[in-house]
Amino acid sequence: MKLKRLPIGIQSFRKLREGNYLYVDKTEYIYKLITENDYIFLSRPRRFGKSLLISTIGEIFRGNRDLFRGLWLYDGDYEWVEYPVIKLDMSGISINSLETLQNDLIYHIGNVVDELGIEMRNFNSYTQLFDALIKKSYRKYSRKVVILIDEYDAPIINALEDVEKALRVREIMREFYRVIKANDEYIRFAMLTGVSRFSRAGVFSALNNLNDITIDSEYATMLGMTQEELERYFSGYIELLAKKEDMSYEEILEKIRFWYNGFCFDGARPKEDRRVYNPFSTLLLFENKIFSNYWFESGTPKF
Repeated sequence: MKLKRLPIGIQSFRKLREGNYLYVDKTEYIYKLITENDYIFLSRPRRFGKSLLISTIGEIFRGNRDLFRGLWLYDGDYEWVEYPVIKLDMSGISINSLETLQNDLIYHIGNVVDELGIEMRNFNSYTQLFDALIKKSYRKYSRKVVILIDEYDAPIINALEDVEKALRVREIMREFYRVIKANDEYIRFAMLTGVSRFSRAGVFSALNNLNDITIDSEYATMLGMTQEELERYFSGYIELLAKKEDMSYEEILEKIRFWYNGFCFDGARPKEDRRVYNPFSTLLLFENKIFSNYWFESGTPKF
């Protein structure tokens, strides 16, 4: 039997599904997330699937049901309503100067303006442009807006070596996020992801209505792979690795567990069955058939 392709480095849910890559079905978690919440914040280390999660949520809110055929959500009771989606990735924002930071924010917001077909006059202010995008999207589509922001903290983290500059960057980003709270009546759902929790540093003083699910038991295994998911979705790859290592299936499982299992994001029940495997390391293990510190070598853990 031919195995599905491993989605190494794939951050687009559409690309993953259309390319017939292997996908660990997390849509039941996502259903709960988007139907029971309005404003969400989630922090995870790099290379843990945050960008793919954001992409998946975006496709759900765009109403692209066909992409989910065969997954839990497809046959569930979710109402596939199409919403205008504002999706921004802050990891691509330049911080060479405060001016380039603001110009980059305008540029990225402008790309969404084009994607949604919004008629917009020129704005010199990134906050005014963002505010106008939300309101005009609501009016054009007659539906509330979905806002998805990936790596919300990237501009600040990239400036941390210069504390004075980082503080100025923080102020700019705080004003940007303030726009979200000011437009609550136009927003159906908003989610921010990052690698840090800067709530005490003042970033979220302008957006204090976020539900932080970073160590929430309900979503502790939404990213990463549980032991059960590893064995269910990757059995073919596990068998190939066992053969290469000249080990039994049970022996290779134990070796994989020793190397890559142990991350836990459950603040209430940090038990064995709540631990998850880092997806990046696990996928590269199955691709290369070599045990190595894949995440540590590429995930910028020094921060």
